[in-house]
Amino acid sequence: MGMSIPFRYPASVRWIHWLSVLLVAIAYLTGESAEDPGGGQWHVLAGLALLLMFVPRLLARLAAHRAPVPASALEAWSARLVHLALLLFVVVQPLLGVLMVWAEGDALPVPFTPWQLPPLVVLGEAWAETLEELHETVGNVFYAVIAVHALAALWHQFVRRDGVLRRMW
Repeated sequence: MGMSIPFRYPASVRWIHWLSVLLVAIAYLTGESAEDPGGGQWHVLAGLALLLMFVPRLLARLAAHRAPVPASALEAWSARLVHLALLLFVVVQPLLGVLMVWAEGDALPVPFTPWQLPPLVVLGEAWAETLEELHETVGNVFYAVIAVHALAALWHQFVRRDGVLRRMW
C-alpha cells in the first residue's frame, strides 16, 4: 500500500488512450442514431477511428509496456485479460458494424465525406440482422469490460494508493 509507481506511459500511449475514451463515448452516445437515414455519421466515424487506431495503439503499447508489479498472480492475470479484451473489442466491434452494413450489399459511407466503402462481402438480410444483434451484444459486453477497467483504475487510485492511475495522465 502507498507504493509509488515511478513509470509514466509515453505521450503517444496516453493520447491514444484518452482519444479512445472520447471515441467510445461518442459511439455510445450516438448508437441509437446510427439506424436513422443519414444519421449516425458520428457513430460510424468513432468506430472507424477506433479501428484505424488499433495498429498504432498496439505498437505504442508494446514499445512502452512496463507493468507495475502486481499484488498477486490473480491481479496480473485479471489485468492481462481485461487489456486483451479491450484490444480485441476495438477491432471486433467496428468490424461487426462494417460487416452489418455490407451484409445487405450496402456501401459504408465514410462520415462527413462523399466517399463510400463498397461491400467486400454480401451475406443477405438474415446475416445483417444477426450481425446487428451481435454488434449490439458485443457493444454491451465492451461497455461492461470498460467499467471493470475504470473501476480497477479507481481501486488502484483510492484503495491501494499505488500511483497506477497517474501513469495514464
